[in-house]
Amino acid sequence: MKITHQKYPNHNLANETERGENLGIDFILSSILGMLVIVIIYLISPSISLEFSNYFKAFTIYLGVRFLYYFCFEAIYSRTPGKFQTQSIVVNKDGNKPTIFQLLIRNLIRFISVLSGISDDERAIHDAASNTFVVQDSNLKRVESRQYMILLFNVILGAFWIYYFTKKTGKSSSERALLITLILATVYAVVVGYRRIGKKKNLKKYR
Repeated sequence: MKITHQKYPNHNLANETERGENLGIDFILSSILGMLVIVIIYLISPSISLEFSNYFKAFTIYLGVRFLYYFCFEAIYSRTPGKFQTQSIVVNKDGNKPTIFQLLIRNLIRFISVLSGISDDERAIHDAASNTFVVQDSNLKRVESRQYMILLFNVILGAFWIYYFTKKTGKSSSERALLITLILATVYAVVVGYRRIGKKKNLKKYR
């Protein structure tokens, strides 16, 4: 996608950097939610066999959660967490909120829109198919989505620690694998938290 503002001069389209940041934040958040739902289902029903059909069902659930993530945020706010970060919003051709039908089309097509990044059009495939635009507006409230990503990660991590220590039955091989994952994730969270604290201290020094 190459934003030149020549094809749609009446729309202040979000540029490539902003669209890329939207993609990164929303992909991570929606993927975390999708994987969390799958893990919860597995923990509730540990007898589920690891067959191809179940892998396919798990992937379908993952995509379904991601679809609901995008659709619900855009239906309610016209913005996903990534768009809150970049002060961008989804609108129709008149600059108004898209219809539910447009958002359904937009978010269904989204999953086959991966080639949009290398196209010469100013809109992604799911934008064009639903006749919607992602525009940038500096007057919109900016929300630092990265903070919510970190909060969500820590909440999920804490919930799994609680699950692990409160489970009274013998630990299966999958739960031992969960323990190793939790340890690694906790170390990662501590390192990231320590670096964020260090950066804040450095910023205060130069003010």
